[in-house]
Amino acid sequence: MSENLDATTSAPQGKGMAVAGFIIALAALLLNNVMAGIAILAIIAGGSGWLMYLWLVVNILGMILSIMAMSKLKKTGGKRGLAIAGMIIGIVGTVWAVILVMGLSVAAAASGDFSNEMRDAFKDGMQKELNDM
Repeated sequence: MSENLDATTSAPQGKGMAVAGFIIALAALLLNNVMAGIAILAIIAGGSGWLMYLWLVVNILGMILSIMAMSKLKKTGGKRGLAIAGMIIGIVGTVWAVILVMGLSVAAAASGDFSNEMRDAFKDGMQKELNDM
């Protein structure tokens, strides 16, 4: 027994976008601390925390996809639960990522100041030893 689907009947648009937005937002939220840890290791090694800025963009992308999907599903009459969940998770993840980026920026600045002080102290110590010889 097969049903004939009418050509005018279509699934609500935006369902796939809602799923994608939810998955990206959830993955971004769950991996925020991992990416911050990697960025901290990069800062300690003398690099920058650029990875956390990139991860902030991923958080924002998940939130925007969910908002766009919610808008499309509202227009086509689809269920918006997954899009709303993705939007909420995206907002929480984005706020947390912004807090982490601000903290890493302060840490990177402090790290730069500390390394400059250590380099100057090392130079002064070496110069003193050379003068004492």
